[in-house]
Amino acid sequence: MDDYKHDRNGSMSSTDPFGNGSMDMQQGLLGWENGMENGLPSFQMPSMGMSNSLGAPEFALDPAFYNDPSMAGFDAFDPMSASTGTMMENKLPPLQNHSSVDTNASPPSTTSRLPKHLTLPFDLTSCEPSLDQQVSSNSQIVGLSGESDPYLLARYRFDQYNEATFQSIRIRKMNDGLGTDNDIPTFFTIQHNALASKAQPPESPEALDRYRRDVEEMVSDAVGKRLIRLFYKYVQPYFPVLSREGGSYPRDEDGCREPSSISTCLLAAIYGHALPFCAWDEKLCVEVYTPPSADALFKIAWQACLPNMHTPSFAVLQTLLLMVQRRPTNKHVSDTPFKSVLMSAAVSIAQVLGINRDPSAWPLPAWEIKQRRRLAWATYIQDKWLALNAGRTGYIQRDDWDVEMLTEEDFSGNNRNAEGLETPARLTSQHFIKLCELSELVDEILRGLFSVKATKALHNSLEATLEVAKPLRIRLTEWYQSLPAGLLSQPSVGSPDDKRRSSLQHELDGKGSLHLAYITAKIELFRAMLRPRVTDTNANAVSALRTGALAVAKEVFEFLEGLNARELEAFWASYARTNFTIASSFMLLLFVTSPNVADAKECLALLKAWRSLLRIKSRSCDLLNLALLRLDGVFVAGIDRLLELSPSAAQAWNTGQGTG
Repeated sequence: MDDYKHDRNGSMSSTDPFGNGSMDMQQGLLGWENGMENGLPSFQMPSMGMSNSLGAPEFALDPAFYNDPSMAGFDAFDPMSASTGTMMENKLPPLQNHSSVDTNASPPSTTSRLPKHLTLPFDLTSCEPSLDQQVSSNSQIVGLSGESDPYLLARYRFDQYNEATFQSIRIRKMNDGLGTDNDIPTFFTIQHNALASKAQPPESPEALDRYRRDVEEMVSDAVGKRLIRLFYKYVQPYFPVLSREGGSYPRDEDGCREPSSISTCLLAAIYGHALPFCAWDEKLCVEVYTPPSADALFKIAWQACLPNMHTPSFAVLQTLLLMVQRRPTNKHVSDTPFKSVLMSAAVSIAQVLGINRDPSAWPLPAWEIKQRRRLAWATYIQDKWLALNAGRTGYIQRDDWDVEMLTEEDFSGNNRNAEGLETPARLTSQHFIKLCELSELVDEILRGLFSVKATKALHNSLEATLEVAKPLRIRLTEWYQSLPAGLLSQPSVGSPDDKRRSSLQHELDGKGSLHLAYITAKIELFRAMLRPRVTDTNANAVSALRTGALAVAKEVFEFLEGLNARELEAFWASYARTNFTIASSFMLLLFVTSPNVADAKECLALLKAWRSLLRIKSRSCDLLNLALLRLDGVFVAGIDRLLELSPSAAQAWNTGQGTG
């Protein structure tokens, strides 16, 4: 330790900062904690003095403290090799001296000033610092009302890397709130993962290694690369939680990351989502006779993700979102509350990472800004549709959501071809953007018509309900009219030539999930408008509403009838299954509440046709099984015995219309 000299901030100044006798932060922290457990006297914080230049706190640390024998033997916890520090040191620009900055008060973020495990990595293409690639550290946003006051932090002195460095953490400034842009001060703490070494529940390194081995035993590296490419081709366009650009990850020629560069939890989730598309790979379609178990992969994804929640990263959030997005584990049973637990965890991790804040003006690499914005909206979409499906409150609150709507600039590879036509990449980015816009509308529908307070206030008043629903209906229509031509649903009827050309198209088409979501939003509006009781004063209005509601029910029938194999086999959002089931419930409601026999017969005929269509289509699409099961249960039990029918519905059922 003779080569080390500690300055008054506790930073190691350097004749040999990375020599054999160096002690990294993790060793220091864990040694301290274990020393406490072994009965060593507690570390007493010295009194704080003020430096002559800046008035910064002065911490006179005792070098002998780091020589304690109890701190030996922690090399096994080293999360990165010593070569990483050397590599990153070569990437850093030279430190510039600023007369107004006292480096003792705010040590610069260079390898000569920081322990090697806290080396600040820089994006290799833009040379801007990344919050998500902190090697052995993690970044968390500083809350506005927590122990650290952002308005106090704004008065700290930061170096040219926008950082103030302390013994165990760094503070990274995104915005000090002192400019004229009316933004609020925004800071992140960057702390070593060793600080969470005693967090509960724990997970041993041996268990994490075992999870990795299990994944590698189930999926070889060669097969894994193909599964990752399948994910990027068939899932990523419609649920863009990954990225094709940026970072220091090894990638193939298509921008897909290599398996070795992906954390275990995220890799297992990616493999689980890619398995259904093995038939579209030229080698896996014939070589994978017994594919790995998706259940086993998602189990590992959860087990490997759980301990990483103590040190959150993009990979943790991506894993949670993909688990929420998972196809049903039991096609005949509704989702358990565990999916809501996963969603709440995803929202919590997103907030910890500052994903709920718009990063557009932050000093971050362009690729990270794009990915943050896409992850924000992926979280938002899942939250709102899961809330609609479950009939419960979403976890994201509007007052704490600060992310502007996505644009095509947030996606890579979006352009038009030489003929000026939209490319598939541009269409899929538009697909996701339009889904974001629709999800905002759905949030307003849920808050305005289906919250507990809104329902209590409106369910007995048609006039008050229509006042809330009318502008939402107008905006929903305008949303649909704004869809690009390539995203419009194809009519189920057409000329023989149109049908022949359509049959020759063999690429999977995932836009069906978006159209089902649009129809579901319309169904929810009509469900709310049909809640008030029919009276003499509102009978005509209710009759008009039922006409519109029946038209929507026919629309969802025609939508499902027109879906072909390349659409049914494509990517579908996990909430699509419940959306189909909502359609079944809606048709049943229309029949049960029929005001006259003619209406009842029409509704019953549609209900029976829908049930038959579900039987046919569910053979090739397991998302339909729950919608079919719900109707089968009612028909088998007997609608007239199970439900209280209106007189007209009972007459239609009893006169022979209910058989079959």
